[in-house]
Amino acid sequence: MSDWHDWVEAMATEYELDLDESKKLTDKQRRILESAICVFAERGFSGASTQLIAKEAGVAEATIFKHYKSKKGLLLRLVIPVISKVATPYIVHSLLDILQEDLPIQTMLEELYKDRIRLVKKNWEKVKVLLVESMFHPELREALEKHVIHSVYHVMSERIVQFQKEGKVRADIPVHIIVRSIMSLGMGYIVGSNVAPHFLACSSEKEEIKWMTKIILNGIEEPTPKNEKEGAD
Repeated sequence: MSDWHDWVEAMATEYELDLDESKKLTDKQRRILESAICVFAERGFSGASTQLIAKEAGVAEATIFKHYKSKKGLLLRLVIPVISKVATPYIVHSLLDILQEDLPIQTMLEELYKDRIRLVKKNWEKVKVLLVESMFHPELREALEKHVIHSVYHVMSERIVQFQKEGKVRADIPVHIIVRSIMSLGMGYIVGSNVAPHFLACSSEKEEIKWMTKIILNGIEEPTPKNEKEGAD
């Protein structure tokens, strides 16, 4: 299913979800969702129970089923808005705006990382649940691939192809490798700063971003002195 709204409607119908963001949550609904995020993030979907979520939220277990029908429905109610935020034109346009600015490549990458890191960190617990559970729930994996990664890849790959034509980026490296490398370093920083910050995110965010962009542009190999290159020739 290629259309995002069709997919959301199908999930809402199948799991009886009310995804109307304009409706104000009740205090119980808010506590259930907040508790579910924590429990899913800590134990995963299979290790979580509605009984534990209800206990953490301070509500009866029946209240969860009243609002969300099932544990799977509760999971989808949490992650669909997260996917929606990333998949909306507003978010894609912010990415497009950065990529289309007339900036040096290093500055553009720094702005790109800053923007994406801020977005993911703001929603980290939900994003973590989404990433982990997408490995076990095909519909979430499909949503990520078709409605998030596809949008981001399309915008980034077009810009990279343009850079290759302009001679600013190596044309012998496949576009998907460049896109994946940029995305992987960003996600690596997000994960590292949350899981093992003392080892994997020791510097300030600004310094980390600068080093990440340098690795993308220059790699990690020690530069060969110019005179050595000339001697080798």
